[in-house]
Amino acid sequence: MTTFFGELAKKLAERWVSLLAIPGLLFLTVLLVGAQLRWAHAVDADYALDSLDKLAAEINPWSAARKALGVAGVLLAAAAVGLTAGGLAAVVRLIWLGRWPGPLARRRSAARRARWDALVDERFRLADMPGRTAEMQATIDELAARANRLALACPASPTWIGDRFKAVESISHERYGLDLTFAWPAFWLVAPDVVRSEIEAAGSQFADATVRGAWATLYALLALLWPPSAGVAVAVGVAAWRRGRSSAAAQTRLLEVALDLHGRALAIALGVSDADTTGPLTPEEGAAITGICRKGR
Repeated sequence: MTTFFGELAKKLAERWVSLLAIPGLLFLTVLLVGAQLRWAHAVDADYALDSLDKLAAEINPWSAARKALGVAGVLLAAAAVGLTAGGLAAVVRLIWLGRWPGPLARRRSAARRARWDALVDERFRLADMPGRTAEMQATIDELAARANRLALACPASPTWIGDRFKAVESISHERYGLDLTFAWPAFWLVAPDVVRSEIEAAGSQFADATVRGAWATLYALLALLWPPSAGVAVAVGVAAWRRGRSSAAAQTRLLEVALDLHGRALAIALGVSDADTTGPLTPEEGAAITGICRKGR
């Protein structure tokens, strides 16, 4: 038992260092340099070194106890900054998922929908024309690819990531008659462990991307004090956004495939389908599952 708690404490300490301490210490270091340089000496390396030398000279005479308290204070400050980034990550997640204020969300969603409709309409217009040539087919394929890059179903969110998750809900309802808002918890309980672990892994990558996006936001705010931190904000922000998109795409693909492969298990568990029945769900079975999971709501 002692060994178990020792290993647990070790894992927690490693996670604290990776998620809070190290990024927080890096941010505090940039903050310290920025506070010394500010706008007047933004890229003056000699001035920065002189300022840090003066700071080190001031700290050197401190007693061991004061230095230990100083180190503890820095670690606590790093943890506080890390916790702030963790809280800000929830806001980044909402923004990426398209949970915007009503009027702004509607305008952005309408613009995305208009672009998607124009691509789809042009694709079908060309597809319906007689005497299709190789050049026309290439154009049709390109229009289809552009529409799919924009959204896999008719856009209903102001963001690409939000539309990826909404597309899963739309496809699930149209193909299987399932309302995922109510049916997903039940499906999650009957899904195989390997399916849940893969979906959780993709979800963890998305959560990590939102934390990186939060750090980018903090560095962007720091640019008000020291302009070069804007470059860090851009680099971290772009990396976070790309990771967020790729992890959201991976997670939604896994969600779709999980329903394709194991939706039948939910139907059997709820008594909607016989145990010897195979293949994907039918819309009628999905509607019956939805009715059971909604419980009249």
